[in-house]
Amino acid sequence: SDGMEHKDAVKRTDFTSVYDKIGDMITIDMVEEDSNGLAWVTYEGTKYELGMDFLSKAMVYNTKVPVGSEVYKTREDVFNEWWKLYIIRWNYLVPEVQLFSNDSYDFYSTKLQNFVTTPYWSQASAIVAATVKDENQNSVTIGSSTALSGAFRNSRWGKLSPGKSDFDIEELTTGYSTVVKDKTGSYIWNEYAVDSEPIPVANADGTLTYTIKIKEGLKFSDGSAITAENYIAYLLCDSTLVGVTAGGSGDAGKAFVGFDSFKGYDGRNDGMKILDSDTKASEYFKGIKLLGDYEFSVTLSEEYADYYYVITKLIFYPTPVKLYIPEGAEIIVDPETKACGFNDAFYAKEIANGVETYAIADDIKENLKWNSAFPYSGPYIVKNYDDVNFIATLELNPNFAGDTARGKPSINTITYVKLAPRTQLDKFKSGQVDILAGITGKSEINAALEAVAAYPDKYAEIHYTRAGYDKIGFRADFGPTGFREVRQAVMYTINREELARTFTNGCGTVVNGPYYENFPAYQANKTELDSKLNLFEYSIERAIETLSEGGWIYNENGEEFDSAKDKIRYKKLEGYELTEDNLKFKSIDNRYKTVVIKNGDGKREYYMPLVINWYGTQPSELTNELAAVWQTSKYATENIGMYITYTPCNFSSALNAEFHQDIGSGFDGVPKLNAINFSTDYASLTYDCSCCWTLDQSVYDKLSTYYLMDDADFWTTYHSAIAE
Repeated sequence: SDGMEHKDAVKRTDFTSVYDKIGDMITIDMVEEDSNGLAWVTYEGTKYELGMDFLSKAMVYNTKVPVGSEVYKTREDVFNEWWKLYIIRWNYLVPEVQLFSNDSYDFYSTKLQNFVTTPYWSQASAIVAATVKDENQNSVTIGSSTALSGAFRNSRWGKLSPGKSDFDIEELTTGYSTVVKDKTGSYIWNEYAVDSEPIPVANADGTLTYTIKIKEGLKFSDGSAITAENYIAYLLCDSTLVGVTAGGSGDAGKAFVGFDSFKGYDGRNDGMKILDSDTKASEYFKGIKLLGDYEFSVTLSEEYADYYYVITKLIFYPTPVKLYIPEGAEIIVDPETKACGFNDAFYAKEIANGVETYAIADDIKENLKWNSAFPYSGPYIVKNYDDVNFIATLELNPNFAGDTARGKPSINTITYVKLAPRTQLDKFKSGQVDILAGITGKSEINAALEAVAAYPDKYAEIHYTRAGYDKIGFRADFGPTGFREVRQAVMYTINREELARTFTNGCGTVVNGPYYENFPAYQANKTELDSKLNLFEYSIERAIETLSEGGWIYNENGEEFDSAKDKIRYKKLEGYELTEDNLKFKSIDNRYKTVVIKNGDGKREYYMPLVINWYGTQPSELTNELAAVWQTSKYATENIGMYITYTPCNFSSALNAEFHQDIGSGFDGVPKLNAINFSTDYASLTYDCSCCWTLDQSVYDKLSTYYLMDDADFWTTYHSAIAE
């Protein structure tokens, strides 16, 4: 908001979720469906509609096979059923408009051999196993439309999400992870890093312990030895208040026993209660133990012990210890339990700019710069980075022995460059760039295919059905896009079939949920989903009907909307709809805003205009197409009583500052963006949305994907007071 509190604003105060109260007591065989496929369950006499927070959590944390079940034989069977119910509700709520999924094209020079990409296997992974025909040309240039920032050692550090190009460089310079992703998108143990696949030990308290033995003889790029301590340095640091101060998430060790106690330790409060909780701070991380030079163990908390994708919680990669634990600070080990922690120097404080802070936090930030003196663990090292022209130069790491998924690299030099979309094909055809990956634009694909056809001895291509889709994403916690009927109406007013056909030149298809059509759970449920999902076929009449049913039946005077004379529909706000941001909502051009009208009793009533403030990312052919077929189309606007503003924007700045409302990225405190077009791509077969729908206000801003809190998930929807 703008800082001025609205006197009529209504605020929620209780965010207790249904899943937190009864989730552990519900099994999949207790769940029933209504005629539309929406899930519900009756527990202790109360009927609960299962919301997105519940379904997304149950999908990965509640996949035990019901005792004696004739329907569910495996955990995969249970997962598939929860996933189906999640997709059906997702389709009902429409948190975003899936426009189309299309073929993705990777173009490359024929000087490369063994260069194979897949929907889950990027150019950064594929180039490691690739070779060149002529050893005298043992260098490759990779082009990308995404700018580099230099955040190569940890592309996520200090950011809401990593930059794609930065992540590529991080992947190319990181190696010897305990677990790696293969070409199919599955996670497997890395035989180059672990001595043998660890056997989990189930503990009496429901927790699960893995003891991991690292191979001896592994080396960083400078020849220094890699030991078990290198595998836990980052995990420990980014599970502390010091790590948070330095820009980390502070959640790296969240899945392990003792995390809350260790994170709450500030160097002075061992054994003391943390704030208002009953949790006591601990100098040692109980669930992380250093057992020897090449051996450590981790104990998953009871919540994560049954996690469906448990192998992904066992991904540890080596970093130089001092990268995250600067000089003076050290990892310490409890001599009795072998649990790990840090010495007092790690937590030492100082006064900076009049504020007490952790002294080594700035050292960690400096260490994470690409040109700090620390070595790399992966196939390549960063030799140079030009931050003016966004060019990174990588050289082969002679000490990298390879890994189970990528093998061992042989190309001496990789140059990674930022390209402008309008000139990228020219640079490819002139030989300045050897690889152009992830090309989806119609004109770019056609032009590149013409070059491949004309010069098959010089150029080649790989294409596949993309594991993802382009979309219009909604910010669904304020404004008209906070209402299901408005999001559904938008779906009805975009002819997605036509858009997919024309924009992708026949190489795209409409998807009706957040999934990749080759994803196993979709294939298992395809027949049922195809019959139950709303296809939202283009229909102006259906859009108007949906809006009317949702209460968008007024004009700006609070009178009945008349399409013959009124331009914009309004909705009367009631109950929790009367949020601060909704009461202050307005179009970006200030043409429309929420109005207040006194009724016959003298009470104030508030009416919100049917306006969507759309941010269109540029440069983008799709943005231009959406402006034509949606934003300026009378069928999507004046014919249904809607008004759409268009703000051209840079993708990353708009996404972080306006969609995520991140002050550090430039958000001014006033919510404006209701919709933005971008894309979703699935990097692996792991499907975990358990944080995306959280009601927890302490992590909502950081973890929510759609900024939509499902009413069905609130405990108070069914109970007026919290049951003790």
